[in-house]
Amino acid sequence: MRKFALTIAVAALASAACDPAPVPPPAPAALAPPATDVAGLVRTAWTGIGRGPSAGFTTTAVLGPDTKELTGSLRIDGGATSLSLVLDGSETRVIGKRTFTRAPQEAVPGKPWVGTDPGSADPVAQALGAGVPVVVKLPDLGRALTEIERTGRIVSAGQTKLADVPVNHYRLELDPAKAPELFPELAPRPGAAKLPAELWLDAGSRPVRFAVDFAGGPAPVKGTTDYRDWGKPVDIPVPPADQVVDEAELLKKMGR
Repeated sequence: MRKFALTIAVAALASAACDPAPVPPPAPAALAPPATDVAGLVRTAWTGIGRGPSAGFTTTAVLGPDTKELTGSLRIDGGATSLSLVLDGSETRVIGKRTFTRAPQEAVPGKPWVGTDPGSADPVAQALGAGVPVVVKLPDLGRALTEIERTGRIVSAGQTKLADVPVNHYRLELDPAKAPELFPELAPRPGAAKLPAELWLDAGSRPVRFAVDFAGGPAPVKGTTDYRDWGKPVDIPVPPADQVVDEAELLKKMGR
């Protein structure tokens, strides 16, 4: 009888080990108070990004009377952002200072990618590399945080919810004249109009939305980017060299 009871006890313990009780999900982290200055805001955002420096995103861009939607993913390494996005049926990858675009129709047979290289010694290539459309730059958080750090000020900061997610919401103002090299598409001058922007950070200090209005540019653009799936691995490879045609060389061959 004693041996039988011992057998039952061992079996019960084994069953419990194989079928552990469900662990309740962790309670959501509480929001920290909003940062009170730009340096603290940027430092907080970089800390949150550093916990899982990759994400998916959707950008809604308003270009005059037109509205376009971009979807893609990003990865941030040492402050530099790599992007992969789809716009109007074309895939664009921004890796470092280089941009690669894959259009539905190949410009050169066997070379589906057209690349730009602003680091080239060729002045044409430099101009093309610097002329990446601002709409492609809108989801770039590395660029956004640099702009905020060097040219921004906090207009207001508070706590709210974004799609039921508690967030710290910052209203910002960017002054392109403080760092014109960050805004080549605007050619800003002293006294130029300030740019309104907004940034939302979740309880993990990760950006969940960034909005900016380039109303003062020659081609006004307003962009709102929603970020999701922070920490989920993404792959943004450089296209194989034998599948890339340099845009500057392509234009020269076309006589432009």
